[in-house]
Amino acid sequence: MKYCAFLALLLAISGCTYSFRGASLPPGVHSVAVEVFDDKSGYGDPSLRTNLTNLLTQQLISDNTYQVTSMSTADAAIIGTINSVTTQPVSINGNEQVGKWQITVNVTVRFENLKTQKDIWTKQFSDWGEYNPSAGPSNRSQGLSSAEDKLSQDILLALVTNW
Repeated sequence: MKYCAFLALLLAISGCTYSFRGASLPPGVHSVAVEVFDDKSGYGDPSLRTNLTNLLTQQLISDNTYQVTSMSTADAAIIGTINSVTTQPVSINGNEQVGKWQITVNVTVRFENLKTQKDIWTKQFSDWGEYNPSAGPSNRSQGLSSAEDKLSQDILLALVTNW
């Protein structure tokens, strides 16, 4: 009887091989290059592409999972395209004026292994920021900056995890 119980326990334990590997990096990829994002949104802000690229680069440097380097020495490349920037009202005041706007940025990011010339993954990302229109154009920039910051964090998370 003890033998059967021991055997049942052994079989149950050996069948449980599931594991959580949060930081499952692609094999052989230790360094990355971040290309300046391409802007196909038609938004008209020339700093959008460089701001998003710089934020993502800083996130990668701070995270320290990958070494950030040039395209000529990197194991992989991060290639992004800004697809659209849209705004929509979030709240309306009592006098039927927009009290708050939401600005949403949509991007496609491709993570390419430069050694094998194959994509590791291609993903869509979208995030937003809000701003008050009555405070002037600088608030719109703050809303856009918030969206860019959230996007760079989302992209970093996708680069360092395998969920």
